[in-house]
Amino acid sequence: MGSNLSAVKNALMLTLLLAGCGEAPLPTVEVESSVRDSAGIQIVESTAPAWSEGSGWHLGDAPLLDIGRLDGPEETQFFRVSTGARLSDGSFVLGSFGSHDLRRFTSEGRHLWTVGREGEGPGEFVGLTQLVAGSGDTLLTYDFRQRRISRFLSDGTFLDARPLEGGGESGFAFVEALLPDGRAVFTLRMFGGTADGPPPEGEIRRDTIGVHVSGLPGDSVHELGRFPGPEMVVLQSGETEGGFSITISSPAFARSTEIAAGSSEVWIGDTDRFEIRRYGFDGRLEAIVRRAFDPPVVDDALVDRAMEEELQGADDDNERRMIRRRWEEIPLPSTLPAYESLVVDGTGNLWVQLFEVPGAPERTWSVFTLDGIWLGDVKFPDGFRPLEIGDDYVLGRFGDDLDVEHVQIWELVKPAD
Repeated sequence: MGSNLSAVKNALMLTLLLAGCGEAPLPTVEVESSVRDSAGIQIVESTAPAWSEGSGWHLGDAPLLDIGRLDGPEETQFFRVSTGARLSDGSFVLGSFGSHDLRRFTSEGRHLWTVGREGEGPGEFVGLTQLVAGSGDTLLTYDFRQRRISRFLSDGTFLDARPLEGGGESGFAFVEALLPDGRAVFTLRMFGGTADGPPPEGEIRRDTIGVHVSGLPGDSVHELGRFPGPEMVVLQSGETEGGFSITISSPAFARSTEIAAGSSEVWIGDTDRFEIRRYGFDGRLEAIVRRAFDPPVVDDALVDRAMEEELQGADDDNERRMIRRRWEEIPLPSTLPAYESLVVDGTGNLWVQLFEVPGAPERTWSVFTLDGIWLGDVKFPDGFRPLEIGDDYVLGRFGDDLDVEHVQIWELVKPAD
């Protein structure tokens, strides 16, 4: 459950004005699927998918629904849709980080209502990143800039709002998963330097982050554990009146810790290797899931393709200069990360998006059961990012060749069912 936040958390460049200022590896067993127990922790290792040929899940031949037009009605002109949820009657609601609103559509794509706007008042947004449908189709949202969870009725009526509790006063609190009952799994990100000034330019850093679980209103907040944060690098910095300005970027092919949550579990994985750990909400490590995987090697041809893709999307010469510096001056890893995103679907399966190879025509998602068994892989079209995966559908955002933003619903076909 939840949305992929990489476009927000790991934006290519983030300029800030700042005032004044392991665990031992476990042995592997080379079999198709091995499940064993180590001190009460289930260890699941797969070297081949469980789906037989022809039994694997796949998307339908074409989207069931596609809305979004460059010159269409205003309600179908989308700008940075960041999250979405399907309701019990088949209609769906979209949340936009760019237009700061919620929009509901029927299952056929007819617009029903739009609520919200940019602002800090009740029902307004400045950093909308999460949306989930709760009991009775009540809508819950999270605004990371305001650290605020809001509730709306299914007709768009604003009900109430409360702050996200815990995490301290400074930094950005990113909710990685907002659950239908109001619980939240979040991390606190500190972008910048210390009281002595910014970090050195060109130095790749990976600070430690805490993963927190916020309970229901009135419950205490506890830390699930501490994990490696995303790799970051300072591209440029300079003094300002009373502080300094820095431009921060994710380095090329950056490693990160990805997080997703279901109704009773939190999945946490370091993308440096194909391993994801399942925790209970009480913080107990329940399972370690591994898949045999050799990440692609980073060579000159791959780097050239990746840099060219970014340069084509640059808005001005300054951004192009920063892109070139990022690729040409910052050290590159020898291989791609193992994966880049985690999603829990509506039936509790874990979906793991393999790290996107520049120039590849499709995106590959590996599907695991709640118990950690690798079922197999599902291909998504390049440019399509899921917002919600249900039992028999995928709701997502798609960017076409003209950079027009679409919202699509695809059938999720399951031949083995």
